[in-house]
Amino acid sequence: MSDSARIVIVEDDPSFASFLKTILEEEGYTVKVFNDPQIALKNIRNFSPHLIITDLKMPKMDGIEFIEKAEDVVNTEFIVITAYGTIPTAVEAIKKGAIDYITKPLSSPEEFLKRIEKVLKKGHYSEELELPPYEILFAGIEEVYQMVKEVAKTDTTVILYGETGTGKTAIAKAIHIMSGKKGAFVEINCASIPETLIESELFGYEKGAFSGAIKQKSGKIELAQNGTLFLDEIGELTPSIQAKFLKVLQDKSFERIGGLQTLKTNARFITATNRDLKQLVKDGKFREDLYFRLNVFPITIPPLRERRQHITKIADYLIERISKKLEKEIKKLSKKSVETIKNYSFPGNIRELENILERAIILSKTEEIEIKIEKEEELDENNIKSLEKKAIIEALKKTGSNKKLAAQLLGISLRTLYNKIKEFGLE
Repeated sequence: MSDSARIVIVEDDPSFASFLKTILEEEGYTVKVFNDPQIALKNIRNFSPHLIITDLKMPKMDGIEFIEKAEDVVNTEFIVITAYGTIPTAVEAIKKGAIDYITKPLSSPEEFLKRIEKVLKKGHYSEELELPPYEILFAGIEEVYQMVKEVAKTDTTVILYGETGTGKTAIAKAIHIMSGKKGAFVEINCASIPETLIESELFGYEKGAFSGAIKQKSGKIELAQNGTLFLDEIGELTPSIQAKFLKVLQDKSFERIGGLQTLKTNARFITATNRDLKQLVKDGKFREDLYFRLNVFPITIPPLRERRQHITKIADYLIERISKKLEKEIKKLSKKSVETIKNYSFPGNIRELENILERAIILSKTEEIEIKIEKEEELDENNIKSLEKKAIIEALKKTGSNKKLAAQLLGISLRTLYNKIKEFGLE
């Protein structure tokens, strides 16, 4: 959890600063040391720290003055370092905005690290990424796993295509974990944030940039420094934000709202959509240049109905996880329920399966879990085949029989498209 946070140390004693740096780096934190508080004020903006540890007694500027000035530069937490005889001064620093204080010499490195972790948890910087085991996450989509494994080693921009509920966010997290990046995995859903707020959420803003901006705020791009920024529902960005985000992809730079300083980012970008971006480009709703910047490494995640052979395995994992969350006895699906989920089309994919299982577990009164799917939710198998065939024909028409583009348009793998074409006799 520690590798998701960046820490600045402001300490005029080089040996003590080096000692703290060693302790923190061995724990996996990214650390920057400044022996001069004035130099620190000029440079901390670009480092965008999650936490600043500052000495109270420094020759050019004391810790209290430093905190007051630093709060105008970055939005972060502060811990002050104090000698045993100056604890009252540390209390004054806490009144000015510090969240905690530590005394020197340190009582122990372990106690010091516990204090750091506690502060970071309050700021939600150390949140673990919870993922299913890879054999569950990639069950039935091993080709996706191979692509993820290869691209994770690079900084290449990735776009994930897939229907709602197919697990795009989980796969984005898997790419981040496999990359070994030290920074955080930062997520933003472009569809869930009002148009008026999306810019400030992405880019952040300076104090006084607009009414209500009473202090500086770092945006998602800034928080993803040394890590990964995942933009879900990228097709929902407005044209003006599309243009600004294109600049970030091209130059790896941006400005906060109301800011004059250009900030650099080394974040890795992963985007996702359940929409046909190429069609949005044709309709004039999505910038073509941005589309090409995003589409460097596309990965299509198949829907759950194309993973029927593995649906029981996925369901068993979900049952165990949900049962533990609800503090319920872990039960097995009845044979009838297994057949029910194997034959259901799951338009909502894994998310729908999870919801159905949770309801069944809550209502279960017998030794086995019984799944009941309302008839109006079900589709006749013949109707499903008919709809699939029609969709494939339309996709091939739209793309001039370009199978690669048609597969992308449909949100399925190229191999699946070829199998469907053969199944429906469309060759």
